[in-house]
Amino acid sequence: MSLISTLDRCVSLKIFGVFSKELGVTCIEAYDSSIVAVLEEIRATATLEGLAVLDLAAEADESVVMYSVGVAGPTTIATGRLLMTGQRGRPTHLVGQDGRPVLACPWVMAPGRPGGLLLWRSPRSPGWTQTDYGLAASVALMVRMTIGTAAGYSGIDHLTGVPNRRWFLDEADRRAERLDHDGAVASLLLIDVDNLKQLNASQGRELGDQLLVRVASQIRATVRPGDLVARVGPDEFAVWHDGMDHLTAAERADALCNGRLFHGSPEHPRVSLSIGIVSRAPGASDDVRGLLRRAYMAARDVKARGGSGWRVAQPSSQPGCSDAAE
Repeated sequence: MSLISTLDRCVSLKIFGVFSKELGVTCIEAYDSSIVAVLEEIRATATLEGLAVLDLAAEADESVVMYSVGVAGPTTIATGRLLMTGQRGRPTHLVGQDGRPVLACPWVMAPGRPGGLLLWRSPRSPGWTQTDYGLAASVALMVRMTIGTAAGYSGIDHLTGVPNRRWFLDEADRRAERLDHDGAVASLLLIDVDNLKQLNASQGRELGDQLLVRVASQIRATVRPGDLVARVGPDEFAVWHDGMDHLTAAERADALCNGRLFHGSPEHPRVSLSIGIVSRAPGASDDVRGLLRRAYMAARDVKARGGSGWRVAQPSSQPGCSDAAE
């Protein structure tokens, strides 16, 4: 599908109108998936290999990638960064060293933060046309507006596009109060990505960042639309399930453990997860921070046994999907 068709589809589906009342959700709840959903929709309907939003004002020790979907080549992000640095203000393209046609749409996000939208196709794909330029610039403008509107809530992890720890704690506490009123249970998952520090040390932080984005995407694909997904630590995610007991939560954890994010290869090593599960009864004395600590301890216990599994943080805990690292 062309970028023209993609833009028409995005407008008709109101993907960029994530803050409209028609969606029946609050602004910050909608933003949980808004940016990544926009990028995923563009990638799928325009048959792109991937897209990324770059922040060129990032500190030296920070990744320039704010959001990313799809698979990038080893030089794709560097090529896009070069294009945005050299041609700020208008779209430009270049075929990377690996044969991927890369199109960069630069912008300046107030206050004075340069960045932009990066699009790329698979190696040896057709190049970009002038029509693509115009439509890509329009898409980039709407993505920029969406980011700018939501940035004021300052509750988002820029790498993965999911809420951060602070927002998760506040929102989960609010939900717990509502569940107490309704007499309903809840469950919380603490998902620890195994061996991320070692991966960053051996293969570079860029690959580790790509992995975190993939993990966040996999988690979102596994949970229900109304569940809360957040990045609560450098290599940790949390999921809050309204009205779900620990047995059903364990089934979700098992599905995550058995999912294949990457298959074993030097470029994309296989990923395993250590997951702690805690359930909350109506009127329980534990606040969300306490629940998170208990889930963390359960996940740490899984890691101590080799990782790649889940454990329920209660006396009747069961073994997870695997007791040994894979």
